[in-house]
Amino acid sequence: MRIFTVATTLMLMACAEFAGCEKVDDRLPQTVTTAVSRDFNQGDALRAASNYSDDAEILPPHNPVIEGRPAIAAFFQANIDKYISFGNDTKWSAVRGDMAIEQGVYNIRNVRVGQDVESGKYIRIWRKNNGTWMLYRDMFSPDSAIEQAVLVTPDEPAPGDNPTK
Repeated sequence: MRIFTVATTLMLMACAEFAGCEKVDDRLPQTVTTAVSRDFNQGDALRAASNYSDDAEILPPHNPVIEGRPAIAAFFQANIDKYISFGNDTKWSAVRGDMAIEQGVYNIRNVRVGQDVESGKYIRIWRKNNGTWMLYRDMFSPDSAIEQAVLVTPDEPAPGDNPTK
């Protein structure tokens, strides 16, 4: 719940900042928004993490916040696999000065079998640092459905029941 509260607060603060602007400068360039997936797919965890600011955070679902570039590099290193491909598609972005927000969709593909194993959506906050766009906050959520509960008909024993008793 705490992660949700922190993430929501950050998003509201960012949106409030953008709502007060008279003009949105532009969209983020595709070379910026696809850099992480490019570096991940090349198997380079350090280069993928270099797209994040030193104080960046990844806010993954059902897991603690991943704080700072060294932890982000370790996260990528633990997840890089030659049979996994990561892709993202920006659906919307807005830039104002040295801050930007990006929203999009992602997919993770098992290239060995040619099938997507996960898809979802993300939202990112970017900051420009010395002229270079760096990820400041990265939050994603898979689209997979919640597992269905096991249904048992009245004449079937429930899982774990001992039918011999």
